[in-house]
Amino acid sequence: MSATKRKPYVREMKATWWKKLDFYKMYMVREATCLLTVWFCIVLFYGAIALSKGTFASDFVSFLQNPLVVVLNIISLAAMLYHAATLFVMTPHVMSVMVKDKYLPATIGRNILWAATGIISLIALVLVYI
Repeated sequence: MSATKRKPYVREMKATWWKKLDFYKMYMVREATCLLTVWFCIVLFYGAIALSKGTFASDFVSFLQNPLVVVLNIISLAAMLYHAATLFVMTPHVMSVMVKDKYLPATIGRNILWAATGIISLIALVLVYI
């Protein structure tokens, strides 16, 4: 056995590879929504700590009323809606469903996911106000 003396081909990958196509840009935006998810998890964790200490009404509610927190929560909500929208568009293409030997069209799968989200959200709102 003889080892080759040629250098292996290594394709150059610049740090800005994702800026070439709009698809890649939107992919990176979608992946960046994880940062805002971390923010929301920290807020929920702080709320749970305040609840366990008995300072929920004083500490946590005043924290939520801070204008910076309100802005970050609105941005976080927008990011989660974007994440959900892209997930609902992508999922029916990735997860094919067969009904009577035919594939379910992707638009129907997307609409089912949105309908389920709407129904669950309505149920949650009703349960909150009961």
